[in-house]
Amino acid sequence: MNSEISVKPFVKCRASITPPGSKSITNRAMMLSALAGGRTLLKDVLFSRDTNIMADCLQKLGYMLKLDRNENTIEIDSAYGSIPNSEAEINVGNAGTAARFVTALVALRKKGKFKLTSDKAMHARPIKGLIDALKSQGATFEFLGEENHLPFVIRTNGLNGGDILIDAGESSQMLSGLLMASVGAESPMNVKLSSGTVSKPFVNMTIEMMKQFGFSCEVDGTNYKVDLRAKRRADSPRIYSIEPDATAASYFVALPIVVGGVSEIVNFGSCKLQGDSAFVEVLESIGLIKTQHCGNNLLVYASENTVFPETVEVDFNDISDTFLTLASISMLLPFKLKIKGIAHTRAQETDRVGAVACQLRKFCASVEETEDSISIIPYTREELVKKLPSETLVNTYDDHRIAMSFAIAGCADIRGDGKPWIKIENPECVSKTWVDFFEVLYTARKDSKKFRVIAVDGGAAVGKSSVSRECSRVLDYMHVDTGAHYRTIAYGLLEQGVDASDKNAIIQALKNLKIGTALEGNSAKITLNGNLVPDSEIRNERINLKVAEFAAVAEVRDFLKNYQRSMADFGKENHFNGMIMEGRDIGSVIFPDADVRIFLDADEETRAKRRAKEGISDSIKKRDELDKNRKTAPLKQPEGADLIDTSHLTKEQVVQKTLSLILES
Repeated sequence: MNSEISVKPFVKCRASITPPGSKSITNRAMMLSALAGGRTLLKDVLFSRDTNIMADCLQKLGYMLKLDRNENTIEIDSAYGSIPNSEAEINVGNAGTAARFVTALVALRKKGKFKLTSDKAMHARPIKGLIDALKSQGATFEFLGEENHLPFVIRTNGLNGGDILIDAGESSQMLSGLLMASVGAESPMNVKLSSGTVSKPFVNMTIEMMKQFGFSCEVDGTNYKVDLRAKRRADSPRIYSIEPDATAASYFVALPIVVGGVSEIVNFGSCKLQGDSAFVEVLESIGLIKTQHCGNNLLVYASENTVFPETVEVDFNDISDTFLTLASISMLLPFKLKIKGIAHTRAQETDRVGAVACQLRKFCASVEETEDSISIIPYTREELVKKLPSETLVNTYDDHRIAMSFAIAGCADIRGDGKPWIKIENPECVSKTWVDFFEVLYTARKDSKKFRVIAVDGGAAVGKSSVSRECSRVLDYMHVDTGAHYRTIAYGLLEQGVDASDKNAIIQALKNLKIGTALEGNSAKITLNGNLVPDSEIRNERINLKVAEFAAVAEVRDFLKNYQRSMADFGKENHFNGMIMEGRDIGSVIFPDADVRIFLDADEETRAKRRAKEGISDSIKKRDELDKNRKTAPLKQPEGADLIDTSHLTKEQVVQKTLSLILES
């Protein structure tokens, strides 16, 4: 009996995710390392069912591999372009890359005999185009089941080279495998397509990686010329790093659409070879997400207030592995969706179009499929809740991408009670590409961490308030503006006729001030004698001229210190999972042990312009002198705090840098 896992919904993700290494690149890199000769160290390798199968295939062929699962490395020693063993029995499981790549690879062996077996699901997956191409080069096949399908015995006598025709219309992996194997042919190979191919970005990936390993492949329309003579002796030993898996990243790109919040995809900028990275652009073009790049990382937010058309139609032919990610969350989207260009996915781990359509019918008003497309009409959220009185099981067909995609949909708290409404059948199938996917998904829950305190300090007009408010909104943290605390106290003292230079009068007047807290949205605001003083009363010229003088008085700062520290407890009591407090001494005095401490700064000219734009005419220089030279808690960057110079950055850029620091902590 298959196992099941309930997906616990949540609201607002706060995820910093490092996707595993790319399966597609890992398996190509192993094959190219074997063909290139010498010693190769592969770093950031994905260890999963499919890549373990590929490594096992190479070992059975006689290649020397050292696998280090702790360091995520594989070291491969080989002789250029040769297959060490002349005979082997190899099981390729349900790994399409291993099945096609290894079939092409063994064809290089003179007088070879190799038996290839697989899981039952692989028996139905296409490989005929590659078989026909290898037959034209002298290989013979003995089929142990259905003709032109696994399992079979292949007898090989090397690849002669020259012109070779291949039909890769059902799988680009057949073309990729043949191109890589061609580097070991007796003479340059000219690979010609008899028809088009699907998933062209994966072919482009193969060609680019061949070049990185020192091989030459020139493309002219549907002709691919592989010249094994060019750069055939690539440097050895060599080190090759595997990119993060862009397809795996797609799940956490989609997560903010479902639950809100933000996802940070670590090292997403390194995804140079993978066409599936374009999934991000597709979602942006629809209007579902907004993204910001922070160094090599990508921040993803759900778009707000987007007006969508009644129907959205997208072509996923080039990025078909990610069509399931969008299709699975379609039940939660406010428009009809048609995804086309996916006919070839019917012959992958399972009939993915049919399987996804079958499962979506459990959640959607209408799901129609053609050979090449799927069209989905979702229920309204209210209708969906009525239709699903209890948990609904998603059958995965032992397909890792179905399991992961529908798990993302299940994170939506459709009833608002945090109770699961989706169960995933056979969750262990995710081990094909991401062994600990469900553990990583759990860490994306904002309530999976302790209450976190974020301190943001800086002088006037550096962007503290606008940045802190936006980050608090995205993370669903409580926001505290301590500048408003000092403004409110200054207002209260001035109302009593107290001058900032009269210390004794200030001490007596403070005894008359009773402060409390009012929550407006996610902002905790200070009250004075039971009332919330309007912004117009504390953000005007009168207060601007005096607030820094009052804030420099030690007794005023002591009066507010314990109150400000109590805000963490207030945030917990009001069920927030974190707080962003901004001011001038938060990371140095109020919360020196904050989980994250950030100091914003900017040059004087920039700050003066910002101040003027806000209609405030006080002197930045004078304000800085008061803040930095006061005896009590002078303004300074706390030791160990992260500095962000906002002088030449937009608000959005500062927000992304701040969020990145918070998410990575």
